[in-house]
Amino acid sequence: MVLTDPLNSGKNKAGDEFSASLAAPVYVNGATILERGAKLQGQVVAAEGSGRVSGKATMTITLSGVMHNGKMVSLLTKDVFAEGESSTKRDAGVIGGGAGVGALIGAIAGGKKGAAVGAAVGGVGGTGAVLATKGKEVDYPAEAKLTFVLDKDLSVLP
Repeated sequence: MVLTDPLNSGKNKAGDEFSASLAAPVYVNGATILERGAKLQGQVVAAEGSGRVSGKATMTITLSGVMHNGKMVSLLTKDVFAEGESSTKRDAGVIGGGAGVGALIGAIAGGKKGAAVGAAVGGVGGTGAVLATKGKEVDYPAEAKLTFVLDKDLSVLP
């Protein structure tokens, strides 16, 4: 399926609805029962934005209906779960990089003692940058392709 509406773990919340469409027709015994482009309805089951320093963003979504012969037919799919990337390596690099730059500036300005003070100040600055920066969100742009699996047989009559 192809998303019509974008989804983002930092913006969406449980209960939000979204629209999508079938990326390919659905066949049963050689007969097309749902055309490519058929409108789909979905729902955000859970969404948690990323935290500062720790806490990965997560999002769980499901499909709840498909348009067939002008009517929205209920369907039940298995949930799709996604987790945002960890920012741990990036955070460590920001803190370490701040300490390294601080030590370099301190050494230039005041020798060994200045390097130690510069490293401490740079490390604190880097930590502040990490605390002010959130990790990556789960982000599905419009037109993202996702795969869902039916959890219960779907019955559509011609």
